[in-house]
Amino acid sequence: MEPALNIRLLGDFRLDHDGIPITGISTPRLQSLLAYLLLHRDAPQSRAHRAYVFWPDSTDAQARSNLRTLLHRLRRALPGDATFLVVDAQTVQWHPDAPTTVDLIAFEEALAQAEDADDAIARQALEQAASFYGGDLLPSCYDDWILPHRERLRQAHLRALERLVQILEDRRDYDAAIGHARAILRLDPLHEAATRRLMHLHA
Repeated sequence: MEPALNIRLLGDFRLDHDGIPITGISTPRLQSLLAYLLLHRDAPQSRAHRAYVFWPDSTDAQARSNLRTLLHRLRRALPGDATFLVVDAQTVQWHPDAPTTVDLIAFEEALAQAEDADDAIARQALEQAASFYGGDLLPSCYDDWILPHRERLRQAHLRALERLVQILEDRRDYDAAIGHARAILRLDPLHEAATRRLMHLHA
């Protein structure tokens, strides 16, 4: 089996290949490009549009040159770059069949599994989702494009925790429910519903 590339985008960025850390993708801009390709992994992405998204205040020529340089750096940093990236003159895409594990993808898949499931299956899937969410999406990246994705994932995590607390309370697993209610408040200290729920659980 081909060694997998393991990518952590939720919380502190981390990248390793078959357990060996890869340190070449150390700048926020390189990490941002990697996250963009993974979030849009289902279809080839226009290089011209990507250049504009990343450098909206630059000329078209300069933005495309910047993207060319960034792609070159990313391809050099990735082990066997042809395995992970599909690049041509017009488009770039994360290879859909690349041997990759990504916390963000695992998080979204766990949420999807819980969506229409009964409480027993939903509890397991939501607990998995909570374990994958190590923090906000690339917190060190301040690119405008990432902000709505970061907020979407944060809100999805909050909703998952809220449902998980309800399931655990219904099953009288109060200690576990209290733990996840506290997790909500760590993420959003002003979450009034979670504060009330926590007081109720302690009572």
